[in-house]
Amino acid sequence: MNLAPNILVIDDEKHICESCDRILSDAGYRVDTDMSGTNGFRRALKNPYDAIVLDLKLKESDGMQLLYGIRKRKPYVPVVIITGYPSEETRQKSTTLGVTDYITKPFEPSEILESIQRVMPIKDKTIPGVSQAKPHYQYYGTSWFYQSSGLVWVGGYMPNLSNNTLKSVKLPDVGSLIYRGLPLVEVTLGNDTRQIIPSSITGKVTRVNKQICEYPYSYILERDFLIKCWIALVEPVNLEEDLRASETRSILVFSDKTSEENEFYYSFLLISRLIYKGYTISITSNIDSVLNILSKGATWLVVVDAKNLSHSGPEFVKRINQEFPDVKVVVFNESDIEFEKLYRGGKIFYYGVNPISNNEMVDILHCAFNDDIKKVILKNPCVSRFLPDNISKISIINKYGKKVTLLAYNDILKISEGLGYLLTKDLIDMAFPVKTNYSRFQKSMDNPAEIYEIAREKEKNDRIIILQTKGLAKIPGSMVKDIQEYNNSNASGNLLINISVQPSAEKNREAGFDKYTTIALKEIIKMEMISI
Repeated sequence: MNLAPNILVIDDEKHICESCDRILSDAGYRVDTDMSGTNGFRRALKNPYDAIVLDLKLKESDGMQLLYGIRKRKPYVPVVIITGYPSEETRQKSTTLGVTDYITKPFEPSEILESIQRVMPIKDKTIPGVSQAKPHYQYYGTSWFYQSSGLVWVGGYMPNLSNNTLKSVKLPDVGSLIYRGLPLVEVTLGNDTRQIIPSSITGKVTRVNKQICEYPYSYILERDFLIKCWIALVEPVNLEEDLRASETRSILVFSDKTSEENEFYYSFLLISRLIYKGYTISITSNIDSVLNILSKGATWLVVVDAKNLSHSGPEFVKRINQEFPDVKVVVFNESDIEFEKLYRGGKIFYYGVNPISNNEMVDILHCAFNDDIKKVILKNPCVSRFLPDNISKISIINKYGKKVTLLAYNDILKISEGLGYLLTKDLIDMAFPVKTNYSRFQKSMDNPAEIYEIAREKEKNDRIIILQTKGLAKIPGSMVKDIQEYNNSNASGNLLINISVQPSAEKNREAGFDKYTTIALKEIIKMEMISI
């Protein structure tokens, strides 16, 4: 028999306990409440609760001390903090202890319900018609999404920000359409540089998390980017396609001790809070078991506990290298020069010294799981710098026999780099008959000659794509697409597709987007050209 998830609420205010009981029970959860911090703590340790709601300010107990005790005995159980006395100090301490959400009193019923739903979804409340083959968190580069109770929560993270301050965070507009791989959030750092978190799905934004703007350090720089740090609630356009394009992330910890007695494994989970970041983590103490798991393709990242493996560790890593050369190996050890040399003699992705910091672990995992993006070359070294560099037109006949022409304006396509280079390279690699026109001068849609050119192209083509940069008051790289039908002398129902892209904020770099944005734009435009 499948029982509903069981939630424990610890709060010394009767009306809070009653409210949480009513809200969560109505949603199908089993709820226990306790107004005593001491009794609640005992119940939390004794019973297998699926999640705990904990007040930090209790009459007879210190909620933070209770949190320490719960984390020591039960490092995996999701904990939601509620408090009428919020502070940046308690928020950061809670984050360090792997708290999944931090809610201030008074709160709306939806806040507590949505918080629990994000960590403890009820299985029968999923999006109709959507395959659940890929469970939990799905990653797309530095972004993720999570399905819960008929909703899709979208978010992301930013690596390598430990030494930076934040000036501002720009969120998407409610009601706007976002596209997978294109910008979801823009973060402005203290040195005025801007970084983008892309979207992991395509869909309509129905709600945004405004607390990210109020507490950007805790929500972004502290890397508590899952559960609490959702960015937008999205109504997906094609979630099946987004699932196919995304990935789950799995890590194998290799140590000679079981998880119950292994301090390294405990700190690995607790400090980096991977269990709340959507990673699937397992531990094994046997090299044959490691090789068996790798042979099944269940994971391609192994974290090695060098201290507990002692002298055998370097030889085990060599066996992994020999049998699975594509698997990435991350080694953590105590300060030991002899062993470090032995490990570095093999093929390892990273070697670090304990203790592991949260920021260090997140950055390592980011590099490990996003290694492929580094291999994408955005410049063509073979193009002569004396030839015209702007692409003004690309024409193809796609596999459905459709004549398609793309007209580019405002220097958005360059033959030598970025979007233009990747797009033409992909079309040529796919063996399409590609005809490309170049220009030395910037072409603009405002020119009457271009309006005449579009009319001429309509007569010759089944599909026209107009691509330009345009001020949209959105995050650089954001896109707006408009599709219209037109008729010509050959057929009716032809398509005119207008694609406008918000230019980069950098001067003289209208089309200078980051890699994720460039690759995503290339894929979107290519599919418009080659589809039926």
